[in-house]
Amino acid sequence: MKTHTKDYYQILGIPEQATEEQIKKSYRKLALEHHPDRNPNDPKSEERFKEITEAYGVLMDPMKRREYDVFRKNPFAGAQGGPQFRYSQQEIFENMFRQAFGKDIFNDLNTDFKQSGFRTGPDFFGTVFFGTAGGIARFLRMIPGPLGKIGTGLWLLSTVGSSLYAFKKRKQAQEQSQSPRKSAPSMAESIKNVFAKPAKDTPAKNDANLYYNISVTPDEAQTGVKKQISYRIGESSEHLQVNIPPGISSGKKLRLREKGSITNERRGDLILTIQVQS
Repeated sequence: MKTHTKDYYQILGIPEQATEEQIKKSYRKLALEHHPDRNPNDPKSEERFKEITEAYGVLMDPMKRREYDVFRKNPFAGAQGGPQFRYSQQEIFENMFRQAFGKDIFNDLNTDFKQSGFRTGPDFFGTVFFGTAGGIARFLRMIPGPLGKIGTGLWLLSTVGSSLYAFKKRKQAQEQSQSPRKSAPSMAESIKNVFAKPAKDTPAKNDANLYYNISVTPDEAQTGVKKQISYRIGESSEHLQVNIPPGISSGKKLRLREKGSITNERRGDLILTIQVQS
């Protein structure tokens, strides 16, 4: 692995004391500016896009940011047995697709890029960040339907994909007489899960309610957590913060009054089913 000498704060144009919100805002703006489709005649645009993504991946990860800050103050300490910062760009990308902060931002970018008419979805991100070698590209082509298109449905930014993956793993464990040792999802699965549509109950005809799963970790279920969600009703978008109460159990439902879709001039409710990841 290569020792990093990049100044991630300078790359994103933010101060060392930047908050998570400042990091997100700067990265989202720069990602739009440096999308390869916006700069078709600039051969360095894709590398710049990857570089700002690398900076975001480090500074949004609390552990990596601490390690980087220590190393940044004394980049030569590693040669003397001191702290080092040795993550490859691909390792940083892979970590992002498996973390909530990565899923959040890629769903935001998916919306931004679609509105600008740029390529997006796992086919784009998988190719830019991981190339077309191996089975990743072939796997991504198997994903049905236009990615990111939810219509009047809800887009759960911080939980997209994770609930589907957790459900799949639990189902596999139940079907096998001997539980297999769990392993991390492949990179193709991780990219796919970022853009997968959340599972929902089958609504009755003319039902204005929206039904979705929201995934939480066991720790979040025990202590409670606030989840940021975004959803689109027709041509309008709304953003909500959902309070998950402490001690909640898997399968518990939360109802947000008059936050669902609109049918026959009546707005239904948003019904969230809690899924505690195993």
